[in-house]
Amino acid sequence: MSAQGLNLLYVMKKPLRRDTLAVALSRYDRSQPSRTHSKKNAELLTLDEIRAGLKTGQMEVYFQPKVNIAERRVVGAECLARWRHPARGLVTPDCFVSVIEDNGLIDEFTLVVFRMAVRQMALWKADGREFKISVNVSMDNLHRLALPDELVAILHEHGVSASSIMLEITETRLAANLLQTMEVITRLRLKGFGLSIDDFGTGYSTMENLKRIPFSELKIDRAFVNGADQDEQARAILESSVGLGKTFSLNMVAEGVETQTDWDLVSYVGCHEVQGYFVARPMPAGDFVAWADEWNQDKLEHRQ
Repeated sequence: MSAQGLNLLYVMKKPLRRDTLAVALSRYDRSQPSRTHSKKNAELLTLDEIRAGLKTGQMEVYFQPKVNIAERRVVGAECLARWRHPARGLVTPDCFVSVIEDNGLIDEFTLVVFRMAVRQMALWKADGREFKISVNVSMDNLHRLALPDELVAILHEHGVSASSIMLEITETRLAANLLQTMEVITRLRLKGFGLSIDDFGTGYSTMENLKRIPFSELKIDRAFVNGADQDEQARAILESSVGLGKTFSLNMVAEGVETQTDWDLVSYVGCHEVQGYFVARPMPAGDFVAWADEWNQDKLEHRQ
């Protein structure tokens, strides 16, 4: 569906039932942009704005917590890029990543985000805190043989280990030019980085690709997590994805967990970690440690 620019929200069997239609409509509502977002904030940044922003340090990194289900403990976070625009305020990736990719700036952008994330990890480490972080890597980055050495050089500069970094690769673009990127992916794994297949279930991965590519984590897309207890098809995909992850001994992360019911379901089917608004929204680095301390303390007191 993605090849035609379509977003499949729901599949309904005939005959149509009122309850399944209600679920489909609720998914449609959740997929729409919040009405509180201004129309201006949905516009793409221009190429000139992006070039200027990269030079003047308008990039910020937000952190969305990842929690271990069994221990109910914060284990790390995904790094999410934000753009601090002088006129529009905080701008989300849908307003700038496509422009960056289309204009050959993705390598510079990825290194900027990676360096900011690693620098923050070094600060946490100096304060006695060990978190693992996930950083998104574009398939466009994976054509350059120099990438693994560039990332390792940044890690050495800040005294951070590659084993504490998970690089997320989106499944929907995985099939394109796989042979060209396999060597880079393999080198990254040999350097000690974890590799995560992101948005799993939305693309066309095969058992063969999962066998060939040295992934260490499978991240199940929110479309098959949020509300899956009311959606037979979504739950079936969720359960089969977890089964596939177990076959390949992968760490399994459920993203898009927004309710206690979502949490209970992904825990029941065997996911290891969760990420989503039920846990926390993305937040600045300055807020993350305080939030993590409060979460871990609350869960400790709950267990006692």
